[in-house]
Amino acid sequence: MWPLLWITAFMASFLQPQQPAAAANVLTQNAYFVEMTRMDCVGNPTYFANLNCKILPPLNRTMEFSGEMVKSLPTLTGYLRVSLPNPKKVFTQIFDITFDVCKAIRDRNRKLLIDFLARTLARNSNVVMRCPFPKGNYNWKNISVNDLPPMLTETEFMANFDLFIPKVAVVLNVTLQGHLFDTAKENARRKKYL
Repeated sequence: MWPLLWITAFMASFLQPQQPAAAANVLTQNAYFVEMTRMDCVGNPTYFANLNCKILPPLNRTMEFSGEMVKSLPTLTGYLRVSLPNPKKVFTQIFDITFDVCKAIRDRNRKLLIDFLARTLARNSNVVMRCPFPKGNYNWKNISVNDLPPMLTETEFMANFDLFIPKVAVVLNVTLQGHLFDTAKENARRKKYL
């Protein structure tokens, strides 16, 4: 029960605006790493063609995403939800947030979670982060999640990320499943067996 409370409190803390210096201190510690086990991408063919996403071996800690946007998108809304397994191994949603993508790109005083997501997606990408999004080929290479704060616990997880045009259509859905590892515990396990 305590891990669930810690993770819920951590996710709720992302909803509060943070001071930039405090946010930088929290996010600079690499106490955790994510190992991904499954990644699925489904794009609306009206908006995306040649969609490809994959987890990169051998460590399964990075992923790639590419696709051709066949229509310009003047506005987008994002919806992120995170689920954890309960004791019966059934994934239960613990967190969700909906946000205006264009506003999040423009706004320098964005929430911590949105800033984390924007920085993660901006790295190793040919995407110019501005609205409207013009049609063309988009790709993200070597995306990794490695700036997690040190108050989490090791656990399985499932994250779903939807991009949609409000009251029009879902443009893209990405589902990611994996395991969050504590770096210190993983290093101790390696020392024990090596």
